Amino acid sequence: TASSCDTALSAGIMVNVQKNPPANITAGGPTSFCAGGSVVLTANAGAGLSYQWYRGANAIAGSTSITYTATIAGNYKCRVTKTATGCFKTSNNIPVTVPCKAGDDIYGNTDLIIYPNPNNGTFNLSLITSIEATSPFEGGKRGMISLEIYNSLGQLMYAKQLNSTDGILNETIELNDVSSGIYIVRIMNGESQIEQKLIIE
Repeated sequence: TASSCDTALSAGIMVNVQKNPPANITAGGPTSFCAGGSVVLTANAGAGLSYQWYRGANAIAGSTSITYTATIAGNYKCRVTKTATGCFKTSNNIPVTVPCKAGDDIYGNTDLIIYPNPNNGTFNLSLITSIEATSPFEGGKRGMISLEIYNSLGQLMYAKQLNSTDGILNETIELNDVSSGIYIVRIMNGESQIEQKLIIE
């Protein structure tokens, strides 16, 4: 005799796939500075979001707000979590570099003056240093100093070799076609360097 089976379908199950939240971070200033400096990193805002900041692959203990102040070198990122669903996404990396020690001078006691500051891209740079026995400028000799200017992303915007006589340097700098913002002026002589913040309006 022939046999037959009943055919039945189970009840459907609705699957709802939640989207990961957006995750991106920005730097509020230069990401390259001397020891003792800092930069504020900010993650994107949004309703119901929580944050965990990382330096490299390691979570930074207690750093769970929308901002984080970086004071040491490293690659920083933030994991943004949608609290209601637990879905999360990790942001882009922002590298922070600390290329010089606090108070590093070209040699001896150094005064680096930028004026006017803020300015419109044209400013005067004055460098006055003490003359010591090891100074490359002793006895009226001319010495070469490297000038570099970086934007808040750490990109080199201007570079020039300057001459100093008897430890004194006066130079007018004109930055053309640059955006308003905060810049870092870096003066280097050999392995030593000093930095000064520059504001262009």
